Amino acid sequence: MNPAETAHAARFKQLFEQLDDAVVEFTLVDNEPIILDTNRAFVDVFGYDSETVIGERLNELIVPDSQQTEAAVFDRRTAAGESNAAVVKRATEEGNRKFVYRGVPYADNCGFAIYTDITEQTRRERHLDVLQRVLRHNLRNDLNIVLGMADMIVENAETSQTREAAATIKQTANGLSRLRHEAKTVERVLGDSATLKSVALEPVVQEVVEACRLRFDEATITVDMPEEMCVIADNQLDILLENLVENAIEHNDVSDPQARIRATATDTTVTLEVIDNGPGIPAYERQIVTGEKKITPLNHGSGLGLWLVKWITDTYSGRLEIETVDRGGSVVRILLDRASN
Repeated sequence: MNPAETAHAARFKQLFEQLDDAVVEFTLVDNEPIILDTNRAFVDVFGYDSETVIGERLNELIVPDSQQTEAAVFDRRTAAGESNAAVVKRATEEGNRKFVYRGVPYADNCGFAIYTDITEQTRRERHLDVLQRVLRHNLRNDLNIVLGMADMIVENAETSQTREAAATIKQTANGLSRLRHEAKTVERVLGDSATLKSVALEPVVQEVVEACRLRFDEATITVDMPEEMCVIADNQLDILLENLVENAIEHNDVSDPQARIRATATDTTVTLEVIDNGPGIPAYERQIVTGEKKITPLNHGSGLGLWLVKWITDTYSGRLEIETVDRGGSVVRILLDRASN
């Protein structure tokens, strides 16, 4: 082995040993993986001494009985020179744990098996899923009771002070209901894989505007944009736009709330703006959502609508800008890549 090859082998050995994931090098004998070498992480995770496992059958050491058939399929693929990737169970000194397994073949009947432990991550996700389902169910039912009781108090109250208190309860409960709806939308949006494509902007805008006009009949919603304009986006573009219009109207405390949707374009970029005549988005909320300031327990924004807009915009590799106008109102601006018509 020449000096260059020796240096290369030394660098590879150092990488092999320093990886946090458990790695085992093996050779296939009669389609069974026989251990050639392991790194330190393999020893730590599976509890075997690195010297005593050399020459042992890998599947007998770490593959549970219920997973042997699946492991044999992986081994046949390795023998055919094909890679493997799967979520698997493997036996460790702490019991069966869950791993992301990647099998990488090399040379003739040799390969590397890489194991990334995801047991705690999977358990945490399962616990969070249960927690979310319980909270959503209980919150929905309890809010319905609160709203019903608030209506009853408003109808039967004998003093204006009691009616005002009941109206405040109802307003707060409606706010929590909106937050629950936003959280459900966020969960759906973040759970979907984005498939970006060319999307005609004008039909999406018109559909959102029609829906919002039905919901907010006291508001004036106008559109100023060319008919033929396409952006790089996906089927969540309507969610982004709907949240912008909702935010412009629901937080608007003037007697004639207005929301104007305007779109302009250059050769490469489409700028989509929603302009309102409300009180303006507070500076701390603008700065948190746009990343100018960090989230803290006290400063995290008042809802999920703008966060949802931010996350979808990031998915599109776009840019979010929020401006409060001196004469009153806000401009929320989304810059997206322009697509060919």
